[in-house]
Amino acid sequence: MVKRKSKAIFLKKCRPFIKGTAAGIITAVVFVALSALIFTAADAPEGAELILGYITLAVSSGVCGMFYGGGKGKNGFAWGTLGGAVIFVLCFIISVISGNFDGSAFASKFVTCLVSGCIGGITGVNLIDKR
Repeated sequence: MVKRKSKAIFLKKCRPFIKGTAAGIITAVVFVALSALIFTAADAPEGAELILGYITLAVSSGVCGMFYGGGKGKNGFAWGTLGGAVIFVLCFIISVISGNFDGSAFASKFVTCLVSGCIGGITGVNLIDKR
């Protein structure tokens, strides 16, 4: 007789990834909304949208990496980098679908996501270790 693995075990192992991806997306949406409020309330200088875009990308990748690394409790460098890569892939897919992809800042956005995700993963592991 073949033993079947429970779906609960699979969901328990995937929980940090689901939470991290959701937290990264929610963070990005909140930062985009705050950026829109800044642009409507104040006359923002030329190039401010690029800076706020990179800040949004970095913070959402960091939050995602923090959940990935903290959820696993070890190897935060690798899990955080994976979290940053997931956020980058999601942003890349959305930009290609919407037709806004021109490829000019592909490498810089990729590096920004990976580095901030890595920092978030290391922070997540260190926060879990303190408990």
